[in-house]
Amino acid sequence: MSQALHLTSGPITLQLLRLALPLLGANVLQQLYNIANSLVVTWCLGERALAALGVAESVMNLYIYVITGACVGAGVLVAQFYGEGNLPRLRRQLYVSAVLIGGSVLAAVALGQLFLPQILGLISTPTDLTGDVSRYLRIILVGMLFTFTYNYLAAALRAIGDTRAALLFLFLSLGYNLVCAWVLVAVLDLGIMGTALATATAQMLSSALCLLYIRKKRPFLLFGREDMRMDATLVRRTVSYAAVAALQQSSLYLGKLMVQGAVNDISPVDTAPISAFTAAGRVENFAQAFGIGGCDAMAIFIAQNLGAHQPRRALQGFVRGAAITVGTGVVLSAGMGLFAAPLAGLFLEPGPGMDLCVSYLRLISWFFLLSYFGNSFVGWFRGIGRMNITFLGTTLQIAIRVVATYLLVGNMGLDAVALATGLGWVAIVLFQITIFSLQMHKGIADPPAG
Repeated sequence: MSQALHLTSGPITLQLLRLALPLLGANVLQQLYNIANSLVVTWCLGERALAALGVAESVMNLYIYVITGACVGAGVLVAQFYGEGNLPRLRRQLYVSAVLIGGSVLAAVALGQLFLPQILGLISTPTDLTGDVSRYLRIILVGMLFTFTYNYLAAALRAIGDTRAALLFLFLSLGYNLVCAWVLVAVLDLGIMGTALATATAQMLSSALCLLYIRKKRPFLLFGREDMRMDATLVRRTVSYAAVAALQQSSLYLGKLMVQGAVNDISPVDTAPISAFTAAGRVENFAQAFGIGGCDAMAIFIAQNLGAHQPRRALQGFVRGAAITVGTGVVLSAGMGLFAAPLAGLFLEPGPGMDLCVSYLRLISWFFLLSYFGNSFVGWFRGIGRMNITFLGTTLQIAIRVVATYLLVGNMGLDAVALATGLGWVAIVLFQITIFSLQMHKGIADPPAG
């Protein structure tokens, strides 16, 4: 094993930064995928197509976040086994994860294709957008199989501390996505289907590059015939980690689908609120990428050190990682409020949609710093294997967001979503602080024996 990948000794802050920066880059690139598609659609097809893309992505993101949640949850186990130096169990864990998560993704894709009309009806998709949304999602759902493959392989690399390789492959696939989307939409005139084809094939490219890299540079991550058995203990632990992490993300995005439904109902004849919400979501998700990068880095660091039975070092990593993450959040939250108009102008022409977007960004910027506190605590609880805490916190946050949105949207319009989101962040941070404080009184436990 390469000692350079171990996080169980050496300077903590430097290791966290080396972990976090590539993870941050990967999260930013993931957002750039969506931003690139939005810009191509807006410039070539107009705001109506952007509204269709926003509705479609509210469904697509449910799949993406469940997949990434499950892979990240399983990756915590990989990091623990790597920290303790147990490579045979690590490979068996990777096989169990491939079977359980991959099989679930295949079933979810089939169900999505079968019940797509009902799903679009559930989120109140405007009739004039239904055709474009359906065409986009039919292609994207097939591409979810490649999304799983990439996230599964990237999670394994990140769990052993190799965060740079996945970033490189994502960068290459983003470049391909940009060129391909432009050719398919602007040159070949395939409309919104062109962006879907570009995104799906870009995920296929990143998956292939990731697999080739592992075969050449990290072959100890490849399971062989002797590893291919459904170890009952690992099945239980994978379900405990991956399924709960996936449930956390699904509760988050089911709530977002419900919020999207409220936004869709703001005006039965005007798509300006939908376009504004889509554009604001691009800005918000880009800023969130920094908090998610810190969260992922802390989770990997904490899991490896608990696997190596070094709880004090794990706690030190959390404290330093949280300081870096929240410090970054101060700058980004202020920037979102101060530069709301030019940020909205990246996606929208001057008019009602842009005005709604600016108002939304300015209001949510007052609460946005709380999301960085929340991400820091998620990194801690995920790293120690307490996926149930992250699930309960996310469920609390999204429940408040959905209820407050529907209570306030009639009077406040799109601003209701911003205020409701902020109130949800207040609740989740208070919940996390309470659980963390109680845990510190009891002490940090080592993870279960493999």
